[in-house]
Amino acid sequence: MFRTGFILSRNADLIWFLGLPYFALAASLACQQWLPAIAVASVALWITIPHHLATWIRAYGIAEDRKRWQGRLILGPIVIFTMALAGLKWAPISVLILAILWDKQHSLMQQHGFARIYDFKAKTGDPSTARFDLILNWVLFSNLFLTSPFFTPIWLRELYRLHLPVSADGVQFVHQISWSITIIYSLIYFGHLCWAVQKGYRLNPVKYLFLGSSYFLWYFTAWHTASVLVYTIASQIMHGCQYIVISYWYTRKKTERSGDLTSWAAALVRPANLQVFVAGCVLYAFAYQLIIGQSLEVFGFGSFHLQEQYGTPIRYLADTQMNQVAAYDLFAAAIVELTSLTHFYLDSFIWKVSDAQTREGL
Repeated sequence: MFRTGFILSRNADLIWFLGLPYFALAASLACQQWLPAIAVASVALWITIPHHLATWIRAYGIAEDRKRWQGRLILGPIVIFTMALAGLKWAPISVLILAILWDKQHSLMQQHGFARIYDFKAKTGDPSTARFDLILNWVLFSNLFLTSPFFTPIWLRELYRLHLPVSADGVQFVHQISWSITIIYSLIYFGHLCWAVQKGYRLNPVKYLFLGSSYFLWYFTAWHTASVLVYTIASQIMHGCQYIVISYWYTRKKTERSGDLTSWAAALVRPANLQVFVAGCVLYAFAYQLIIGQSLEVFGFGSFHLQEQYGTPIRYLADTQMNQVAAYDLFAAAIVELTSLTHFYLDSFIWKVSDAQTREGL
């Protein structure tokens, strides 16, 4: 009935894919207890930014993949960067919201991708398991967003801002519907597993331990704390570290198999040069900090004036005029999010487990 398989190895998976969510949760609670809110920005810098570097190494560092995806790798970032600059110029808040939503979808798909690797490595599940797994991830994450005490006030405030008020009974109804769908689909998913076993397919228990650990982190932080600090730090540590590990391991394996010993990517991921890879991540984050640490006028080439765009007060709301501090905070947040867009775009095709050459590298 069961057959185990691991992304890296038994011990490595225990650390990075099964145990890391609990460490990330403990770290986020410690930050809430002993560190100020600036810790959120620190995590974004030292975890999120280096994991973007891992994307560039994975996407552009392997000659075979550069040749295969040449058009996407060149034109895609140019189009995204151009559209992001235009959005930042004329609709910065809308672009920021879009980036945040894409970020959530990106996190969900990363966990789904790891689950697919677990089935691929163990040769478990039937051909339809991938679709059932994907729906399961969407149902669990959507339920988290719609019903948790952390996210409910967020979407509720946005509805009020759009003049679509929802009563307390309406919120309760949304919660009931969401939980009902989640429970019903969980039963359907369990029935699918029973059907697969009856048909002779096996299950990889490590995959379910991994999914359980990931969603335990998200559900625990969304239900037991109202702090964006705790949720963001826990989520970013889990997501960023797991991504860096899989990117390093994948690039190293691909360059070794191809006999690539001279490229810059091969040098970074060579086993003897692990400290060089870590140093590269640190330097990349440091350089990014120097860039966003400059004044708004220097960084934006004098083209972006958020204070002027949103400077007109709204008559029926108090204290709505955007001052210089608020404008800087919004611009800095937008810059951090917009740098992620190319990362999200590249990940949409470089990690597809359905791709034969990607599976070979895994």
